Amino acid sequence: MTSSFFHGSAICEVDRDGTVSIPDFLADALAGEDAELMVARHEADDCLIGYGREYLNELRTRAEARRLADETRGEDARNHYRRMRRTFGAVEKLPRAGATMRIPAAMRHLGKIGALALFVGAGDSFEIWNPDLAIENADEQFRDLAAFRMKTLRGDLSGSALS
Repeated sequence: MTSSFFHGSAICEVDRDGTVSIPDFLADALAGEDAELMVARHEADDCLIGYGREYLNELRTRAEARRLADETRGEDARNHYRRMRRTFGAVEKLPRAGATMRIPAAMRHLGKIGALALFVGAGDSFEIWNPDLAIENADEQFRDLAAFRMKTLRGDLSGSALS
């Protein structure tokens, strides 16, 4: 999955056990690949982040570079271990079955995911948002996208073309 890039967005319904239809943009990025997907709490935003298992190596490399930079500045080593626990300890598999996947309960809790999830491509990863939190985000363009996707879901675009 090293050549896959995730781009696009979609609102999806999430059932009680966390099963969700794989959005088209995500299915396109994963076409022909059986790579294992992982999901974790996003480090900076109030959402989840999903990626292929091989991306864990990139995260390890970034964490080590950050540790060395922190060490050079004389920062407390505990910050590194806290980051490592967040990055690797609070990660779960995102099981796929055909055209669906299941967001694990702990991840739904951490991402505040309820009956709806906004999936957003982020290049080498993708995000899973509670749409209500996305609409409150500080990024105006992202808020507008989330509001549009919610309106699309409800079908109240008053004649606008859907994408």
